[in-house]
Amino acid sequence: MGPTVKRILVPTDFSETADTALKYAKDLATKIGASLHLVHVYKDPYAIAACAPEVPTTVPAEVRERALEEVRERLLERLDAAEEQQFRGTHGVVRGLTAPQIVDYAANQDIDLIVIGTHGRRGVAHLLLGSVAEHVIRTAGCPVLTVRAEHRDVDAQIEEAAGTAAA
Repeated sequence: MGPTVKRILVPTDFSETADTALKYAKDLATKIGASLHLVHVYKDPYAIAACAPEVPTTVPAEVRERALEEVRERLLERLDAAEEQQFRGTHGVVRGLTAPQIVDYAANQDIDLIVIGTHGRRGVAHLLLGSVAEHVIRTAGCPVLTVRAEHRDVDAQIEEAAGTAAA
């Protein structure tokens, strides 16, 4: 018997692609009875300003706290209190480099599966921008499922896979 998926992590940057991955993960969690966990890697936009010589002052703590509060609100928009209870889920905000933080978060939270959106960039765009999803796939200690912008229902994919296997 294969591994059981009990805890699903969905990293979000609040993009449409991440929202599509979250929809897919909600469908999957409902089907298999897994808990659902949402994480955002916060990149402090004020950290760079604090290091710039032309910026004469530091950013007040309340400005930083308000920015973090906005991130928390955006997380709640994607997994509200009722869904958090339904999926036995959590929200997390971490700071640092995106892909390594996602992988560390998954390891520290005993995540069984990461469901992550991918933009599907190719060629020069992929070369220049890299891919958070690709880095997570290469370094995560658990399986990673990538979801492209075109979200399809879990039932439809299961039926399609069963039909292919039967043929």
